Amino acid sequence: MPIARPSVRTLSIVLAAYSALLAVALLAPTSGNQSEMASWVSDLGVWVGFSPETASQERAEFLCNIAILAPVSALGSLIWPRTTWRDWTAYTLLIAVLVELTQGLLLGSRTASNADIVANTLGGLVGAVVVLAGRRLVEWRSRTGPDGS
Repeated sequence: MPIARPSVRTLSIVLAAYSALLAVALLAPTSGNQSEMASWVSDLGVWVGFSPETASQERAEFLCNIAILAPVSALGSLIWPRTTWRDWTAYTLLIAVLVELTQGLLLGSRTASNADIVANTLGGLVGAVVVLAGRRLVEWRSRTGPDGS
């Protein structure tokens, strides 16, 4: 039985809600909650077998910054299928630069970070590429049949 695809309206609502929550997190006056989450990711990395040096706080923060913008480009790619992975990479770069400028210039307890810009932009690329790969897989399966022949 085929999986029902969510409507553009549903995807748009999810994107709007996620973007609002993201704005609250990224533009919060302090980054305590975000640092706690990165610590959790670091601890999880050690628990699954990575060394403490590999599963460092800095690397966990980088991974979290990748993950935080991937849903934006993934949902956006589903809503606006004509946008390419290149478009979403550029959009997330712009978003990341604006967030970091806001944090650096207007939020005294936050610091701007070039590494966050790189990670957020990479997240935008990842989200868009995942949707692109999914589309290509669906197209391939529709041409070859479910058994691959």
